Amino acid sequence: MKAKLFFIFTHLLISTLFFCNCLAQDNTQVGLPDGAIARLGKGGINIMRFSPDGTRLAVGTDIGVWVYDAEDETEPALFTGHTGHANALAFSQDGNMLASGGFNNPVIQLWDVNTGSQNTILTSTESLWSSIAAIAFSQDNTTLISLSRVEITRWDVNTGSQVSKSPGISEYESVAFSQDGSSFAIGTREGRIRLWDAMTGRQLRSLKGHAIISLLKKEHTEVGVWALAFSPDGKMLASGSEDKTVQLWDIEKRTKLATLEAHNGWITALAFSADGKTLASGDADKVIKLWNVDTHKERATLLGHKNTISTLTFAPEGKSLYSGCLASGSYDGTIRFWDPKNGKELVTFTSGHTESVKAVAFSEDDANLAIAAFNGTVGVWSLQTGNELITFDDQYSDEATVALSPDATGFVFQGWKGLRYGGRGSYRTFVGIQLWNITNGEEIPGPWQHAENTNALTFSPDNNILVASFGREGIFAWHVNTGAELFRFNSKAPFSSKLVFSPNGKLLSRNGTHAQTQVWDITTQRELTPPNMEKHSALAFSPDSTTIALGDREGIVLWSVTPTSIQERGRITDKHRSFNKLLIFSPDGKTLIDSQYTIKKGGGMQLWDTNGNDLGSLFGHTEGITTLVFSHDGKTLASGSGDGTVLLWDWEKISTKN
Repeated sequence: MKAKLFFIFTHLLISTLFFCNCLAQDNTQVGLPDGAIARLGKGGINIMRFSPDGTRLAVGTDIGVWVYDAEDETEPALFTGHTGHANALAFSQDGNMLASGGFNNPVIQLWDVNTGSQNTILTSTESLWSSIAAIAFSQDNTTLISLSRVEITRWDVNTGSQVSKSPGISEYESVAFSQDGSSFAIGTREGRIRLWDAMTGRQLRSLKGHAIISLLKKEHTEVGVWALAFSPDGKMLASGSEDKTVQLWDIEKRTKLATLEAHNGWITALAFSADGKTLASGDADKVIKLWNVDTHKERATLLGHKNTISTLTFAPEGKSLYSGCLASGSYDGTIRFWDPKNGKELVTFTSGHTESVKAVAFSEDDANLAIAAFNGTVGVWSLQTGNELITFDDQYSDEATVALSPDATGFVFQGWKGLRYGGRGSYRTFVGIQLWNITNGEEIPGPWQHAENTNALTFSPDNNILVASFGREGIFAWHVNTGAELFRFNSKAPFSSKLVFSPNGKLLSRNGTHAQTQVWDITTQRELTPPNMEKHSALAFSPDSTTIALGDREGIVLWSVTPTSIQERGRITDKHRSFNKLLIFSPDGKTLIDSQYTIKKGGGMQLWDTNGNDLGSLFGHTEGITTLVFSHDGKTLASGSGDGTVLLWDWEKISTKN
């Protein structure tokens, strides 16, 4: 494995409605929620759009919209204020305005691209909790059309008021607007395609699409349309499906022009070039194809991405540096530019758009932070500069169980490789457990390399023991340096679970939403689980290892730990906490930090003292928190999230308020 040293742009989610156009500013410090001191990462890539003149590239991510200068790749501006994803984007026809909205995103924001100021916030009471699937400007830039499952709304761009609305479309897997905003198409899970008049909300026509109808007149559901794109003149529609084909349609005649077959993965992204002569298609197997629209022949195969292609867009023809070029975004966190004439990659335009954070760890001196992503990649960030110092990505996987050593010197992962998109997939094979030394970039061999599929991994507090939980085989532990097996517990857990060591390294627990909570003494290899300890979604040991906090749907229960037994002390709160999977004690053991998520506020933390008193909450992520870790000096709390970012919190400031 190679350790690649390079500079990565790092940026911030602004939880207030704020934008700064100063390129010299440190985006890790911009607009942080109260108590936070920095944010690392940009969020996963959902959608990209070039401005009409091709000089700007807007990238919708899980935390907001980044606007890059495509000419010189300068530090981007961040448009934010959303509590959900930004996966609906549109430039006005004149390029002066940018509209953004998206998943779990109750508002549409209009921005003045030239000044960076926010013009208008558009929201509808009826669609407050719905997701904005797509947005488009009318040809004269006076009207903005938004589509959600609740309603189709037309907005007056100048006043921000609703012009009209009509019922939305409840069932679809993909949606695309025509370039002039006059019509849109939806693709269904059954493979059907339907076209609508955006101004009237009237369905215009229906296409069979990729649907497969059996003799019993039942439609198969394994042909969902995941991607759609209109040609620039609006006369042709391209559709991409789970059946791994791309279809071209004559919209007016309702006839299929061609079926393009060359992909081995589900089609996840489509885009026409500005002249309409080239079609780009991307799939869940990391491949991009270029097609000649007139001849229906494949022109080139573009390889380089390491995960699903999430979005494609062509730069307009013109005077810009990347005129006519193809930009591709992927779950691997990179944006790449390609020459469509010969299929050659021009540049990896930017990196750092992590899809989801799974683990974080501070270095022993608290100077650096290691961040592990859902796909097994690991980055080491300087907390002084906010820059990514090292990236380990040769061990790439499509989905991974991953853990970092407490001192950030090692990481372990096991991943699956296969086709995955939209939370669904068909996995081909899994990669054996891999253990890596972050310091020298070398893999550490051992018996774990031949282990079966694991659902949880962890390191001991002293970094010397690697533990893995297997669905059928139980729990195994090895010495990191020698590979010697230290202990095993014959306890099956077929579902995803979590392994947690006590701070003194003597106790090991496993818990999960669908797994029996268990605790073992690893020195005597004896199980200490009391009969009345059932299933819990979250577990935490106190710093002195004498207390266990268990979180279930109904609240939090404390248990006392002695050398020989574990006894229930009592429930400290009965506040409903759903299936939140994280609990952690503060370094002094006086505060419990519980993860939480709400549609209105996003991902955050609820604070309790050990008597059950509510100490307030902290919010700042657009998705739920996946990991919580304190620095070794206890001054900083790091929260990693499914939104692909890590927030650093000033714990001394937060605890003083309490």
